[in-house]
Amino acid sequence: MDRKLQQMNTRYFEQFTGRTLVETDVLGFLSLAAGQSGSPVLCALHELTAGRDTQSGTVADYFKNAADIVSRLGSGGPKEKIELLFTFKDVRNALNQYFTEAGCGKLSAEPVSDFLLLVISLLQHVPFRQGKNRRIAGSLFFGASEKELLLLCSVKTIVNGRSIPVTFPVIAVKNEYEPVKRQDAADSPYLFEDSAAEVIRHDGKLLITFPEA
Repeated sequence: MDRKLQQMNTRYFEQFTGRTLVETDVLGFLSLAAGQSGSPVLCALHELTAGRDTQSGTVADYFKNAADIVSRLGSGGPKEKIELLFTFKDVRNALNQYFTEAGCGKLSAEPVSDFLLLVISLLQHVPFRQGKNRRIAGSLFFGASEKELLLLCSVKTIVNGRSIPVTFPVIAVKNEYEPVKRQDAADSPYLFEDSAAEVIRHDGKLLITFPEA
């Protein structure tokens, strides 16, 4: 690793640990990390945030599998669960491996949560495409519950002759940022399908402005 790369990695590590990271920093960091690291997690997040396409790159298989599971709903087969694209642990381990190999050290949980929240914010309204004609079948959007902040995906499928929307989580992070009133016993998230939440840094904290659901 040359001196300039080391300087940039040190600067990004200081932004993580100092909790000054904002959306544009995340885009820059992922571009750098994807070019220097073999981490499938960081490369996939870079592809998705930069390319804004669910049908290309290493995330394509994840979204195709999710679409296949949705299409089988109501078929009478065994119940299938759509897992998260990456868990908090996946992302934490990828970041810590990257920064450790760069000679910077490891991150605590809080900066990793900040990073995930900013990634969720950046990925709002990325279109969910299906098929060879790349038909837009849905989109990614922000969701918020008392316990979690989420990147959700909504697609439609036919069950018993009726078109129904199916929503599943793609990325999730613990909600330690904004108070959200629980809307039911299951803590179902508020959905922001037609608007975008805004995430900004103020006095060292990430603040979320929620649009009306």
